[in-house]
Amino acid sequence: MAPDATGSDGSAAGYPVPGDRIGRFRIVEQLGQGGMGVVYRAVEENLGREVALKIVAPFFAHDPEFRERFSREARAQASLESAHVVAVYAHGEEDGYLYIASQLIVDGDLGRLIRTAGVPPLADALSVIEQVASGLADAHEAGLVHRDIKPGNVLVRIRGGVVRAYLADFGIARRMDAASTRIGSMVAGTPTYMAPELHGGAAASFVTDIYSLGCLLWVALAGTPPFTGRSDYQIVAAHVNGEIPQLPGTSPMAQATNRILRLSMAKEPGERYQSAVAMRADLQAALRLPASPRPVAPPASGRTAIRPAAPGTQPRPVPAALVPTSPPGGDRGAPPPAPPPAPLPAPPPPAPVRRRPGTKLVAGGALAAVLAVGGGIAAAAVVGDGGKGDEGDPVTTESTGPTSEESFLALAPEEILRASEKEMKVLDTVQVRGQFPDGDLSVAVDMTITADGDCRGTMSYLGSGGAEVLRTEGRIMVRPEAGFLSDLGIDNTKQFLDYLDGRWLEFTSDRDQFSKVCDLDEFLERDGRTGATATNEGLVTQQGEQAVKVHLAEGSTMETYYVMVAEPHYLLRIDEEEDAWFEYSAFDEPVDITLPEESEILKDSEVGQD
Repeated sequence: MAPDATGSDGSAAGYPVPGDRIGRFRIVEQLGQGGMGVVYRAVEENLGREVALKIVAPFFAHDPEFRERFSREARAQASLESAHVVAVYAHGEEDGYLYIASQLIVDGDLGRLIRTAGVPPLADALSVIEQVASGLADAHEAGLVHRDIKPGNVLVRIRGGVVRAYLADFGIARRMDAASTRIGSMVAGTPTYMAPELHGGAAASFVTDIYSLGCLLWVALAGTPPFTGRSDYQIVAAHVNGEIPQLPGTSPMAQATNRILRLSMAKEPGERYQSAVAMRADLQAALRLPASPRPVAPPASGRTAIRPAAPGTQPRPVPAALVPTSPPGGDRGAPPPAPPPAPLPAPPPPAPVRRRPGTKLVAGGALAAVLAVGGGIAAAAVVGDGGKGDEGDPVTTESTGPTSEESFLALAPEEILRASEKEMKVLDTVQVRGQFPDGDLSVAVDMTITADGDCRGTMSYLGSGGAEVLRTEGRIMVRPEAGFLSDLGIDNTKQFLDYLDGRWLEFTSDRDQFSKVCDLDEFLERDGRTGATATNEGLVTQQGEQAVKVHLAEGSTMETYYVMVAEPHYLLRIDEEEDAWFEYSAFDEPVDITLPEESEILKDSEVGQD
């Protein structure tokens, strides 16, 4: 069928109809149509695989500039591997049609799910948005800015009452979709979910995506966008000037959620989360908090703060009867403000991290360097300038503050660091995330560590692959990605990963080398600095909390510590030289770090024996 034909079933001119073939794809049925083109269910006949086949509108397909951008962005998205991003299988031009073939998700989008099933309970809403944040973090790490995060671009798959969320439509051609532009310009996005600075002409960025994700969180919580109006002008004005909506209620989970809303939807870009990784971590931490206003015993099996991977943390099931968490009646887009939220679980100790030198990695032997790079440190990968954190503007204190806080602020800077160290040394668990240089590369870590020496999390070279890291019951193992192995100098990565077949690789021959990996006491121990000079640099906002900023200098070495003013006086962040930084959170949160089944583990001594 020619691209300018009209479908006999009434479909728009220029598009195929069921039964037509586009290269190796056979059209089965039309799923939807928008300003960019038409989406079909199709079969990739050489593989017998069903796909979602998007045929681009001829108006765009004939534009040379669009075609070049389409190809570039489609290649970028096709290279993205994420458990929570719709996979792109192929793209190109066949029989006069410009197309993109992707993973078929048939249960609809998040907006439709909320319209049909109602607003989910708080924990279920947080779980879905945590999955979206995970997909967005992977996209940002690959350098992709989404530009149009909204309920219709989050697809869901429901199996056995369990919801899996997938981020879709990464702005390919969306910058030219008139239905999704800012008033009077060609800025990408939907006004209802666009960051305030985009309406003033700023370019889309990672932090504008963060703002949109905050808006999406509110939709999942309340069933309506955070700001509404009779016209786009009213909506834009509300985004620029309106108060950030907050949940009512005093439960720890609700208060933590309100803090996430404030940090993701801040009017100023610099006051927002600077990475999707940071927002995801706070969502995970909030999910571990009690949903009841009264303290409840932690579950016997907690949730480890790591990115949901293939066999990792499962999404929460959706109950048969979904109970709205927002108050009935009234303007659900602007519920009454909640009382000041309690801080999310804070972070760990002031100690310059001592890196343990890595060993040479050899395919077929122990992958020692995976754990040796960075030793017992752990932190979350941050894309762009997110690694610098959000120091924010100076914060002023009020004379009505608690006496204990006033006393703490009156301490000498050395005593402030000492007080923080004391709090950190009695921790049982902590999440550590950050990054540090390793030769010419930059390594990011995101790990939950326990005082028993257990840990689980991820380690990755920024802009490349990563590895899951696990230590428990005295056993140490990793599950690497191809890019991670490649950065470590392995040439036959595909052969090695095929051999590994998704299993964990356990280190047995080099166990002594890792005796202190994930040792919380070892990690918190500070090097002696008898000649160091500490300086109190005043109050700042760090991770949404009021913190004292302390510089510690010894000769040419300079480190900066951010200590929480409120009790307990946890260390929130350390900035070191050479672009190294570490953030701490989820203090003493319950975690469940368990050993995989033996069938899922390959010992390094067994490599090459087949």
